[in-house]
Amino acid sequence: LKREGEEPDVVVHIGTNDIGRKSDEVLKGEFRELGGKLRRRTKRVTISGLLPVPRDSGSRNEMRWRINAWLRDWCSGQGFKFLDHWDLFWGRHDLYTKDGLHLN
Repeated sequence: LKREGEEPDVVVHIGTNDIGRKSDEVLKGEFRELGGKLRRRTKRVTISGLLPVPRDSGSRNEMRWRINAWLRDWCSGQGFKFLDHWDLFWGRHDLYTKDGLHLN
């Protein structure tokens, strides 16, 4: 971001693969840390919500949904935008490759 102008637009899409490896609280802490770093560089931040993963268990997708609910509120408090595309991807297996994880 150092060379991207005075107030760059930043879109962040991370975290989907961390579900099941890290707790909700650890993920929230990592988003807070990243948010602080980005805020020092720009106020024009959009956080892209976690996507559902068709091949995963219901509990992992529930965790993704919970993190998204938290992200929506947290982004609002930070002055960041939140891109919620859960409903666009839920049940849309055609948008994923055969592995059920990566986008087509």
